[in-house]
Amino acid sequence: MAKTLKDLLLALLNATLILLALCLFLGWKLAQSVDQIRSGFAENLQVVAPLREQAQGIRGELTALRSELATLASQNTLPDTNTRQQLNATLQRLSNLENSLKDTQDRLAGLAKNPEELIDYAITTSVDSITNRLLLIRGCEPPA
Repeated sequence: MAKTLKDLLLALLNATLILLALCLFLGWKLAQSVDQIRSGFAENLQVVAPLREQAQGIRGELTALRSELATLASQNTLPDTNTRQQLNATLQRLSNLENSLKDTQDRLAGLAKNPEELIDYAITTSVDSITNRLLLIRGCEPPA
């Protein structure tokens, strides 16, 4: 009986060590994958820099266009009030477009400075998608 208990304890210890080694190996592979994903995102964020510069150029052109239109409006050379109203509406649309472009620039700058946010979003989205697929495969759906 003592030999049987000793063999059972050795088998339990053996299985525990094998599981521990497997967990360590999988953790190591996961860490490598996270590092590869992070470096991939860092490389992709280098693509963002030219986009940000291009957005700055477009913003400068919009500012110049808005100042030209404002100059035309201030010169009082417009023949009627309808044209004046259209010009003012166009100036308002340009201002809205400049604000939208500025927000886009700020977001691009934020992504370039903090790629962790993009990585967190990608991981969260992936995990949610995998979880939903597994639940559908099992035939179970979470309560709504």
